[in-house]
Amino acid sequence: MTVEPHLLPLSQLSSDMVDSAVAAAAATSGSAPLVSQDDMDLNKPSDMASGSSLEGHQRQMEQSIMTLERSGYRLRSINVPSRSILLGFDSSVCASDEIAIPTQLSEPVEPATEHPAVVHAIVGTFALDMFSYVLVVTDSRCRGTIAGSQIYEATAVAALPLSSSCAKAAFANMLRSVRKAGPGKRDSTPQSGDEGSDSSNLESALAASESVPKADGSTKPISAASLGWISPQFTKLFGRARTGSTSSTVGATPSPAEPSSSILAEEHLESPGEMSHTEEELTKTSSSIRRMEDRVLEEISRLFGDTGMLFSYSYDLTRSLQGKDGQMLASSGAPLALVADVDYWFNHHLQQSLMASGNVEWAVPMIQGSIQTAICEVPGGTSFQVCVLSRRNRRRIGMRYERRGANEQGHVANFVETEQILSVAASGQQAHYASFVQTRGSIPFFWKQPPAGLHPAPVVLKSDDENAAVCAAHLQREIGRSGRQVLINLVEHKGREAVLGSKYASLVGQCVADELVDACMIRYIPWDFHHETRGMHYERLELLLEQLQREISNMGYHWRVGEQVLTKQSGVFRVNCMDCLDRTNVVQSAIARSVLNEQLVRLGVHVAPERGLAAYQGLEAMLNSLWANNGDYISRQYAGTMAMKGDFTRTGKRNFSGMMNDASYSLARLWISTFRDYFSQSVLDFILGNQKASDVFRTIIDLRSREPDYALQLSRAREAAVEASTAIVVHDGECVLLACIVHTPMALNTLKVRETADAVMVLTDRAVYICSYDYQLEKVSRFQRIELESMHTVQHGAYITDTLAPHSLDQARNHGVVLYFATVETQSDIKVALPSQPAEGAIASTPAEDLSPKVEGSISTQTTADPGDPAEERSASPNAAAAAAAAAAAATSRKSFIACKLASEVQVVMQSVVPSSGASVLVSLARLGALEGQSPELLAECVCSAIQSAKSRAGQVDASQFIVESPIISAATAKQSTSLVDKVSNRLYKALWV
Repeated sequence: MTVEPHLLPLSQLSSDMVDSAVAAAAATSGSAPLVSQDDMDLNKPSDMASGSSLEGHQRQMEQSIMTLERSGYRLRSINVPSRSILLGFDSSVCASDEIAIPTQLSEPVEPATEHPAVVHAIVGTFALDMFSYVLVVTDSRCRGTIAGSQIYEATAVAALPLSSSCAKAAFANMLRSVRKAGPGKRDSTPQSGDEGSDSSNLESALAASESVPKADGSTKPISAASLGWISPQFTKLFGRARTGSTSSTVGATPSPAEPSSSILAEEHLESPGEMSHTEEELTKTSSSIRRMEDRVLEEISRLFGDTGMLFSYSYDLTRSLQGKDGQMLASSGAPLALVADVDYWFNHHLQQSLMASGNVEWAVPMIQGSIQTAICEVPGGTSFQVCVLSRRNRRRIGMRYERRGANEQGHVANFVETEQILSVAASGQQAHYASFVQTRGSIPFFWKQPPAGLHPAPVVLKSDDENAAVCAAHLQREIGRSGRQVLINLVEHKGREAVLGSKYASLVGQCVADELVDACMIRYIPWDFHHETRGMHYERLELLLEQLQREISNMGYHWRVGEQVLTKQSGVFRVNCMDCLDRTNVVQSAIARSVLNEQLVRLGVHVAPERGLAAYQGLEAMLNSLWANNGDYISRQYAGTMAMKGDFTRTGKRNFSGMMNDASYSLARLWISTFRDYFSQSVLDFILGNQKASDVFRTIIDLRSREPDYALQLSRAREAAVEASTAIVVHDGECVLLACIVHTPMALNTLKVRETADAVMVLTDRAVYICSYDYQLEKVSRFQRIELESMHTVQHGAYITDTLAPHSLDQARNHGVVLYFATVETQSDIKVALPSQPAEGAIASTPAEDLSPKVEGSISTQTTADPGDPAEERSASPNAAAAAAAAAAAATSRKSFIACKLASEVQVVMQSVVPSSGASVLVSLARLGALEGQSPELLAECVCSAIQSAKSRAGQVDASQFIVESPIISAATAKQSTSLVDKVSNRLYKALWV
């Protein structure tokens, strides 16, 4: 006799219906083979609405009422009205009755009772260039229950600026959005097409603000006293303390001591008449930053309101049932932030301000993933619930082509832990829980796949030894976390994917042979999914299941009754294809169905085990639907579209309609990866704490994202460049005082600089070296040496070389130094210029191939022409011979300059640890952290002061005339020199992307 249960998919149930369905099943008397009740009420926190609280420890805060006060945003708990928290405009976090120093709003605030808003959770805080923000969940929907705890998905968020000048407008905008959606009402009928309301647009708020405050994240200025710990000798270099304004305003009147503009030829210094243009430019820059900031806020709102952000007030979603170890299934009200796994805690970085201030009870851990739940009622008093819960690991989270393979720590892209939870309840007995966990993740070594076309070829990066070490690190971590790893590789054995499949197999073998991992804890199974199922013969998946049957039986599953653990899962299936989306989801769902059948038999629910899940009418279709929805969620989060092959996962059959859908998804993924993923990836990295706000804005300009460890890699490369350049070019007996990264044209008397190539500036007690460094060859290609004796003026000021990005027009981030010195030209050194053009200076460079003997004197005696010098491209004129003959009559002396723009990101500043007394080629350098953290503007002042101090020791110098503070190229000058084509393309770019 076949029992036909009544299946209720969660999409048709409210949270109350879920509770009543299980309660009714538990109350029904009958011949239930096993199990029991309190599935939904196990360890459920007691109602604290009366204001009582747990004594002796904190409890998790749930929904809150938000009001606007003069000093910040006040949130008062609905469950515990006596508890509140104030998020101050000064970025302070004060709990209970602690109130920050009040600030005055630009307009009076009506009584707080007239302006309430229900906040479901505090996502966290973050800072952009213009404002700091607090991000809150304003709407959510219940997606199911586990162990009596409701699981919610955020559907709408609001980013509120921590600024008294525009808080009221932003708060009112949020209230309008909440009221449209129905404040405080959770939608417990989830629909895949729902989108959270976007209340992050601050146009009206910003328009009401009279001034734009500077970014809160700017570093604290340093002074000579703050450098005293470095060394007494180095402290003397910075005798010029920073007082008042750090530098002249863009467009300020040049100092009378400013060098003659004739030296600069067409690239002149700032003039007083450009001041009005500069003010206009600053206004436009502020508007551009505002638009970019709005763009970032929109992406953050989309990320948290429409990509499967899940949270609970009493259930730890970051860990599996087995991973909870001794934890209770549902907390007794204690803050979840104290037990959450940071690997899956998505908003961990955003909640650091709450954690640091001790307000852990207000921190609600969120995961990005999917939860799909359905309830099955069996006549006779037994009911069971099947839940498919996926959580994405945040360590290398990202978009499809932007994050592939592994990083140096062994974390892989799109690593997802999927847990299938079976909850069985019967009258008069405790609830039983059976959990089975699988993982998916990118192939664990260094590789990439440039987004070019529908089927780009993957490329393996780095050496076999490096890849083996990373692969071993990943496998060791997963073995320690989950036990034995059964690696199922579904990539093609032929074609473009074969290079990854063969490399994966060889690396696993190398890890075992080198004893990097225990051979008993690894099994590698290659299975070409496309080859085995070609011709839409997906029934051949049974062959794979037969091959895995022993592993499934030996692996087991986690089984617990209440808090008593009966069995444990002894390993996991780690499944991958190229994207770890479509083929992976099909195989994981097939394994999960097999395990569920065994669990139902073991728990005494299955009445016809020989028939499998087909014995239950609609059960197999329901399970297929759960896994298909799970695949769609993960696919949207990683690739931007629904999962392919979803027709088979959902129905068990492959058809032509499904193939056509897959084709459309492929085209959509191509468009998304080309035009959107780079920006989404950069915002993701910002949310996770891997990037700064300036990096996000740079992404909009560069149209590309960067690896999370990009700053670390660049820092290491630049440190090596400084050390190598110093060891090669510095003369014996000279003491290195300062060395840092700059950008320079490497040509005299020109300001045109490319910021894509680094150079190294080295200051010694006798000279300044400018070294062009080749990172590919890891050597100095050429350098220039300028004696301090020949130097007569040093200028520092704004150095604007780009007008596209708003941050490129900020003089604090775009600062440079110009060194003016005397050069001596011999007959062979003089270049011939056309009469209509000013003469270019001789390039006093020393080729890296000929470094011996070292050059002495005011300038290098061996000179080479700069290949990029425009003078070399000039055609000879009839007067060229006469000009050359006149110039060759005698050696002449003239004034020249070389410009250096200080690097604005990942600056590396180094000095000698001990003044060398012998061969200083072997000088030991140390990083100077006190200067590295400063803005290029302040660093330029310190460099100028250091040069002045060194020159004063070498000879007399007029301090009042030696350092000139004046813009090198102002924003207005850079704007005027921008071509019409660049201006048109700039406006088109902003219209499309900003």
